[in-house]
Amino acid sequence: MKPILMIHEFKEDFLDLPLEDYTLTFDDGLYTQYKFINEIKKINTRKFFFISSNIICPENIDQNDNFIKSIDAHKKAFAGDYTNYMKWSQIKIIDKLKDCYIGCHSHFHKLKTASCVECIILDNRLMLHDFIKNLGYVPREFCFPYNYQTSLYKEILSLKGFRNFYGRERIDISIL
Repeated sequence: MKPILMIHEFKEDFLDLPLEDYTLTFDDGLYTQYKFINEIKKINTRKFFFISSNIICPENIDQNDNFIKSIDAHKKAFAGDYTNYMKWSQIKIIDKLKDCYIGCHSHFHKLKTASCVECIILDNRLMLHDFIKNLGYVPREFCFPYNYQTSLYKEILSLKGFRNFYGRERIDISIL
């Protein structure tokens, strides 16, 4: 089994790394991941794109393809600007590529606390609805936002059919 690499924002320099030695996980659905999808899809390894269903660029809005740190893209999104994120149409394209898989990454990507049962249940309900509406199915892989995992959070997700979980065990690409 290959080690798991965690990638948020993507830049061309990453293509010089031995990415095929890892299972790749892409968090947050940032547009820079899609901008390089033609190069990423050629990497001979499994690739998981974890999407927060409420942080999606509307289809009728032009995206910003400038490099931006994930934390800064989040700040913009939480203020209503989703231009640094993928659109559902782009996520559907990735979903059809060989060795590329879509996973869930919550709905809001920000829970007040991962021990708030009502918060987790609401987040899951909205996330499941959006994936069914936009992809026609619910992925069975889940990546915890901010890698924050509790046994309660994982148990609630397991009851909804999630089987594979990703979080702190991943290696951040910045250390390569």
